[in-house]
Amino acid sequence: MKHQMIGNTLYFYFFGDFDNLAVQNLKEICIDLIDQWQPAVVKMDFEEVSFIDSTGIGFVLARYKQLSKMGSKLVICNLSRTNQTLFHMSGVFQIISYERNGVKI
Repeated sequence: MKHQMIGNTLYFYFFGDFDNLAVQNLKEICIDLIDQWQPAVVKMDFEEVSFIDSTGIGFVLARYKQLSKMGSKLVICNLSRTNQTLFHMSGVFQIISYERNGVKI
């Protein structure tokens, strides 16, 4: 994962599989960065993610809850068609915005 803060927006760029192992490695880092910078918006870029499982979706929902408590917004960016279908079927897009483009590193 890479990240950058631009203005009031924190960007996370994820790579490879976004599964239980990846979430275990990234969870505390992401929580701490959000708490440290208190961004108005967090954009999660999944363009380089090949696979997402239920743990990955749970991670996204947990960050949504964390950000909602701060009055901040979460945006999911650049999902593959397969991953976009998975997020859609899970109902995530009923509460979280989706964008096709985002700032690149």
